[in-house]
Amino acid sequence: MTQKNMLRGHPFLRAEEDDGRGGRPSTHQVLTSSDISTVTHVLSDAYGDVTVRLPLTSHRLSMRLEAFNLPNVTLGNLALSSSLALAPNYPRYLVCLPVSGRIRISNDGMSSVVGGNQGVVISPGTVEVEYLTDDCRMQTIMFEPSSLDAELSSMLGRPIAAAPHFELGLDLTGRGGGAFQRAAALLAGELLNPEGMTCVPAMAVQLGRLAMTGLLVGQQHNYSEALSGDVPAPGSRAIRTALAIIEERPAELQAVADIAKACGLSVRSLDEGFRRHVGLSPMTYLRQVRLARAHDELAGADPDSTTATVVARNWGFWHYGRFAAEYRKRYGRTPAETLRGPRVGGR
Repeated sequence: MTQKNMLRGHPFLRAEEDDGRGGRPSTHQVLTSSDISTVTHVLSDAYGDVTVRLPLTSHRLSMRLEAFNLPNVTLGNLALSSSLALAPNYPRYLVCLPVSGRIRISNDGMSSVVGGNQGVVISPGTVEVEYLTDDCRMQTIMFEPSSLDAELSSMLGRPIAAAPHFELGLDLTGRGGGAFQRAAALLAGELLNPEGMTCVPAMAVQLGRLAMTGLLVGQQHNYSEALSGDVPAPGSRAIRTALAIIEERPAELQAVADIAKACGLSVRSLDEGFRRHVGLSPMTYLRQVRLARAHDELAGADPDSTTATVVARNWGFWHYGRFAAEYRKRYGRTPAETLRGPRVGGR
């Protein structure tokens, strides 16, 4: 949690950390508070910037958050009394599974309820969470976009042209929802087991990948048909070659003519092929690849030896203002915030 040091010793926060000797990962935390400012800080640190509000009829606020951080997934157990949490630029993918109470979640204008046999899958965007009762509890499984993008690309056997976006409601009685729930239960069980698989770093990563695979296979999204094999993989041989060239040399390619020359096509043929098979222009696709590479570099760089501006220029973004706006829209934070945040693997 990025604000852990800032919150340590806060008069309205009680925290306990596992030292790792009990078998749990050293990033296991339990945080409790009844102060709205502290609850806001804790939830923002755990899930992304949020604003917490209390209903007019509310009495005492109560929050308890237990969190386990693995390299590619974060598991949480959240209990919160009646309240409202708003996130205008939520940056991650979050699966919410019911434990008790009723929680209504809106994501980019769509709404669903966590409760009973119904879960919710949140995609990056605008999020509003209403905790409708004082006994609201849910299990959360959170994925960074870069990790989920990489897993989806691996499953498809090709780069993805746009970010995945999931249907909101997750029916836990259905085949897909049940499969994901079993994967989540396995992950949770291993985290709590003193001799569990999460004690072995390589196996912990694989458990995270299992949860991502379960979500990508079990919940409907804009790549579901491609994963099921119901539609052919996009691209003729020449377009697949162009995609590979862009992935290999994104910083070197300056214009659509460079891509066309590298794969032996005319500019017009390349543009038509991309729009037909990929759904984007070649330069839009190149820009998305560059943005992802800039994100990876920012997440792993030392803020004392570089700046977000330098990283942007490394990947061909010469107008920093436009880069920063595009970056925030995709990742829900500024480039500088990513650079100053925890290093990859420590989220």
